[in-house]
Amino acid sequence: MIPKSLATPLLALLCLALQTAAVSKKQWSKRSDHLYLPKKINDYKIATAPNNVTVRYKNPGICETTPGVESYSGYVDLAPNVHVFYWFFESRNNPAEDPFTLWLNGGPGSDSLIGLFEENGPCMIDDNLTAVYNPYSWNNVSNMLYISQPVGTGFSYQKQGVGSFNSWSEDFHYNSSEWPATGRWPLLDPLNTGTIDTTDLAAVATWHVFQALLATIPKFDAKLGALDSARDFNLFTESYGGHYGPAFFSYFYNQNLKIANGSMPGYPLKFNSLGIINGIIDEEVQADWYPEFAVNNTYGIKAYNDTVYSYAKFANNMFNGCRYQIDLCRAAAEGNVSYYHVDAKITEAELTPGELQVCNEAADMCRDNVESPYYFYGGRGVYDIRHPYEDPDPPSNYPGYLNQAEIQEALGVTLNYSGTNGIYYAFQNTGDFIFPNFRLDLEYLLDQDVRVSLAYGDADYICNWFGGQAISLAVNYTHTEEFGSAGYEAMVVDGTEYGEVRQYGNFSFARVYESGHEVPYYQPVAALAYFNRTLFHWDIATGEKQVTANLTSSGPANATHTNSFVPLTSSIIQEFPIPIYPTATAAASGY
Repeated sequence: MIPKSLATPLLALLCLALQTAAVSKKQWSKRSDHLYLPKKINDYKIATAPNNVTVRYKNPGICETTPGVESYSGYVDLAPNVHVFYWFFESRNNPAEDPFTLWLNGGPGSDSLIGLFEENGPCMIDDNLTAVYNPYSWNNVSNMLYISQPVGTGFSYQKQGVGSFNSWSEDFHYNSSEWPATGRWPLLDPLNTGTIDTTDLAAVATWHVFQALLATIPKFDAKLGALDSARDFNLFTESYGGHYGPAFFSYFYNQNLKIANGSMPGYPLKFNSLGIINGIIDEEVQADWYPEFAVNNTYGIKAYNDTVYSYAKFANNMFNGCRYQIDLCRAAAEGNVSYYHVDAKITEAELTPGELQVCNEAADMCRDNVESPYYFYGGRGVYDIRHPYEDPDPPSNYPGYLNQAEIQEALGVTLNYSGTNGIYYAFQNTGDFIFPNFRLDLEYLLDQDVRVSLAYGDADYICNWFGGQAISLAVNYTHTEEFGSAGYEAMVVDGTEYGEVRQYGNFSFARVYESGHEVPYYQPVAALAYFNRTLFHWDIATGEKQVTANLTSSGPANATHTNSFVPLTSSIIQEFPIPIYPTATAAASGY
């Protein structure tokens, strides 16, 4: 998830570089000597879904090096101008029997290949741009599918163009003297606008991609077997995935019911679990905890002084502040300014341009004044409060890896790779960030008895565990009271305590120690255990008790573990853009 501020284009760029792993300065310098354009790919294999959607695929033979374990990458061509990239990995265990899991990163506009290469995929990329085997890959226990969505993210495209991106606005410019080309890039259609700017629209698009892949993957991977109603489906996600996860799973779940009852064609699955790592689910609940985490975290770090703390608190709660404007957005969506229904969703299709602007302003207010003071005055990491603002971890080597000709040819892509795409701003401009829909979706899924597991690394600022705990307690479903009464129990793997977890039945919230935003990178053993225990319905704390309807974690009411203080080893001073005034000669000449 990437912060945006009216006063901070630099901040947006720096955070974008961290979250989407844009190409490093070193890699850019290597590429600036000459223009490299990937070559055309002609050796795809083709599969066709029953709805006439074409799926292009290759067996890349890279990343996953376990003998006999295959992967497939390519495109789902949903329409002449919609081409969505995917990468599927067989389970290392038993592809024909193991569950099927979809992984999505957040952003919005952050590629799921972040998760693949930095968190839970079969390989990670070292400083030499070499793929290194990951023994803690989540395909140890599940078939894994990574989709680059919404279209325009990663290698997914509506059109392709040779040119360059404005690093501040993320707008694309075709090759010109003013904007020299840096590569062939994925484009949105219409240019720099696209057609997907809310989570709900992204859910619909991803459902069609998912259905096409369910129909075709078994055709090119015989070991996988049928993907049908006997196969468990899981969705795991992080960050803005706090929006994606509940909305996508809810939409998929209801479409699946229609397939099962025969009211629409498609490929049904057994919907099993939803996992969210360090997710932003409901800003109205979670915004309270930005200033609190900045100064009262369990690492003993006071990231900014009392003046800034008071400002952020005041900006959140004042008249016309963050929470007020969120409520105003919700009221405006119902056509008034005096009330709103707490169980009412907001859909972009129902909003007038003026109402959209009300919601957009609410998102800006919250991000600029409650969340963002930390970035200017804290000097610490967006995704790890223990680290400096310019955080070297996780090392983002994978864009350089993906920009190698032999890797692009293996994957079947004809584009250069970048994290820049403009999708973040498209979503921000609709107010999607502050919609209440995703908490409501989560409540609905819990009442359908879907397994929901939340996990938060306790060093992450941008989606901090204070806010995660708050949203877990704010969710209003059948067993809200029982969940809130459950105690925190140690999360233990092979005798080592990695965190604390509250669980009642199918719902759990885990705080993971010594972990930033991308939990599987920082704590791979704990993350794999969390994933495995969720999928196969074991308690998150021990992995020894089968989950029952009234399984209850035991322990204190609060997660009280404290961490060692980490001093700041470097700092960054944010600066205003520098004005350049006309020279006296130019002014006198009338220029």
